[in-house]
Amino acid sequence: MNSVTESRSSARADPVRQLRRFHYGEPAAAEHTEMPPADVLPALLGAYRDAAAVRYDYPLYLAPVDAPPDAILATPLGEHLHASLDAFAPGDAARILRDNLPWLERRLRQALAGPDPADAPALFDEAASALLDHLELNDANRERLESDLAALRKAFAAGSRLLAYGEFAALHLLVHAVRHRDRRSRRRLEERIGEARRGLEALLDVEAAKAAPPGIDGAASQRLDPGRLKSMLETRARGSKALPRKRRERIGNALDVLRSWSGESVLARFVGSVGNAWFDDQDDLNVVDSEQPCADASEVFLRDAARFARLFAALRTAALEIDDDYSPAVHDSWFAGFDWQSFSEEELGCVTRTVALAPADHLAGDGLPSLSRLLGSRLPVHVVSWVRAYDNPSVRPGEGPFDGYRFELAYFGLGHRHVVVAQTSAARHTELLAGFACALAGNRTSLHLVNRGTQTRSRQPILDPWFVASAALESRAHPFLLIDPAAGDRAAERVRFDGNPQTDRDWPVETFAHEGLDGGIDTTLAFTFADYALLMPALHEHFRVVPADCDSGDLVAIAEYLERSDDSVGRLVPCVLGIGAQGELVRLAVSRALAFACRDRLNYWHALQELAGIHNFYVERAVERVLDDAQAAAGAERDALLESHAKELDDLRSEAAGEAMGRLVDVLMGSDLAAGPADVGGPSGPTEIAAKAAPTAADVAAGPADVGGPSGPDVGGPSGPTDVAAKAAPTAADVAAKAASAEDEVGFDDPWLDTAACTTCDDCMGINKMMFVYNEDRQAILKDPRAGPYADLVRAAEICPARCIHPGKPLDPDESGLEELIARAEPFN
Repeated sequence: MNSVTESRSSARADPVRQLRRFHYGEPAAAEHTEMPPADVLPALLGAYRDAAAVRYDYPLYLAPVDAPPDAILATPLGEHLHASLDAFAPGDAARILRDNLPWLERRLRQALAGPDPADAPALFDEAASALLDHLELNDANRERLESDLAALRKAFAAGSRLLAYGEFAALHLLVHAVRHRDRRSRRRLEERIGEARRGLEALLDVEAAKAAPPGIDGAASQRLDPGRLKSMLETRARGSKALPRKRRERIGNALDVLRSWSGESVLARFVGSVGNAWFDDQDDLNVVDSEQPCADASEVFLRDAARFARLFAALRTAALEIDDDYSPAVHDSWFAGFDWQSFSEEELGCVTRTVALAPADHLAGDGLPSLSRLLGSRLPVHVVSWVRAYDNPSVRPGEGPFDGYRFELAYFGLGHRHVVVAQTSAARHTELLAGFACALAGNRTSLHLVNRGTQTRSRQPILDPWFVASAALESRAHPFLLIDPAAGDRAAERVRFDGNPQTDRDWPVETFAHEGLDGGIDTTLAFTFADYALLMPALHEHFRVVPADCDSGDLVAIAEYLERSDDSVGRLVPCVLGIGAQGELVRLAVSRALAFACRDRLNYWHALQELAGIHNFYVERAVERVLDDAQAAAGAERDALLESHAKELDDLRSEAAGEAMGRLVDVLMGSDLAAGPADVGGPSGPTEIAAKAAPTAADVAAGPADVGGPSGPDVGGPSGPTDVAAKAAPTAADVAAKAASAEDEVGFDDPWLDTAACTTCDDCMGINKMMFVYNEDRQAILKDPRAGPYADLVRAAEICPARCIHPGKPLDPDESGLEELIARAEPFN
């Protein structure tokens, strides 16, 4: 057997070894391992294989462009239908229409055959008619449904459109946003031109009246407006002095510009390749072919701006002349250099929008210098670029997408600090429109990096493009990012990051449940860049099938692999879980190049997280310092309180012990102390006092003669020996019983809680809320130590951070496990 045969035989015997060799890029291992099936999908996306059975955001209902400024421009069709129906038929009203609303939505969705916006009212009328024919209702129900459909029809306003998802959806939404904003601006501009023209004409009418002889008639008299002439004369009181020649020329020149302005019908010019005839057919759009979109777009804007500069200069001159505020010494030089940089924000918003269309690989390659110059120019030109999220836009011919670190155009744009940067997905219309609105409102240079889910270098993905674009966002391949420099200088003010799922995680984690022939599976899966790459047939070479019977601890999920340190992954083979067209699960090993690409994307994701204030190293360090300082201060305060309370407790114990000993002495000496002064200080003297003090139990038992001695009457007084015995000291048993009673009153073995030291941590409340309660200061007290077992007291003492719970001794001697519990309680008593 030769070495090649031995190698193949060994690989069959040890598939993990062969997969490991594939992972590390060995060509022979790649040849002798199985590529994934062509129809495989990431396991989490298996349910979306049939897009027709899944409802998603598109088609969109586009509001008329003359809608109010605060109108919502785009709404998912299903959402629009349900909201409109609820508006006129809340609850269970319009039941027939409500039950058939999904059918109506599906009909409208199917009617959108092309990628361009379609007339919404016309489509609704066709779908409503089809619904009536489909249901075949009786006359009463048909009449009721017709009435409800007529009410719903009002929600499809004249000029509204329906837009299906496709490769031009992002451009259509940009056009819609431009029309909605700029048509109003242009109307205001036309009104401003008309007012200025009439004002200048009135000035010239006054001049003509000054030069005209009395009784003028004919054409000149018809040209004069007596009312306007009277108003001009009264308000300005300029008398009969003629205007200087230069001023008349200035007014005449401005008026000529205003009169010659025929209006600008074009709202936007697209510089570059669009690839859709719809844009060429629109009267308010202009497509300019270009191989250098960024450089040519700059020139296009400057040409348009020069035309508008003459108009705006005439308007400003007119305003100054009408108010008689024009000063040649000040304004002549100002207007001599008047250009787009002198425009107000309102004036800039009236200039024809210039949009450069360029693929990402052009911007990251030969077009990079012109892109950088444009981004730093302050020209309000908008760059829209189509990004293949799985690819590296800076690769050269012959290079693979994972041969180097990915060039991130959004991060490049971020380096040009005053540029609006929007990295968005056409699948998320809300965030896409937010980026367009931010750029259009701010009159800044903007860079829009859009992933459509439709552009690949080879075969199309087998999943609907909307889901592919959504997967790019979910997998961190193309995360949402919006930078608005106008919002402030701090990143927290200018960065929007909320369009991403589970922003605090490395990868989104979803529940996955599957029932197959081999049983069911119910687990959680991370959706990583490797899962997204599986959607691209061109990248299937980076995957190999793991045999179904192969089970090894060296085969780990790619998310777990990426969490390991570099020195701990030597023998590991990262894997993803796929699902075939028939629902069969397949585990796929991932190449080392793709694993590196995952790590690279994760690195970029972490950079964006920090930019957005999520897991920011400096913030977390500052928070740790604050927490450490707070904990240290709280610990010092707690220690001081504990020391103070310990001293108070020691003093209390000493005082109680002294009282107990005093009471014990009183008990032991009670009989002699009750005898009176005569007995103590009698003729017998001090020696006899000591002899008579606190007789012992033996003395008491010896009888009156022994106790009283020869002086019996002195001891007993008139009562005699019997009284002496009655007043004798108690027995030893009596003394012990009284001492025990005194000790019980002090209660050193009872459970207690040092309320003043409580930090309101809630830990004891979680153990037994009947035993522990809060007082009015939200500090714990021991309400009822018998409300639970002794074990609850011990557990509470062990977890109390302030160590303010003292379990004492068990109150129930029959509780099980007391020996262990008493030992555990000892450190806290």
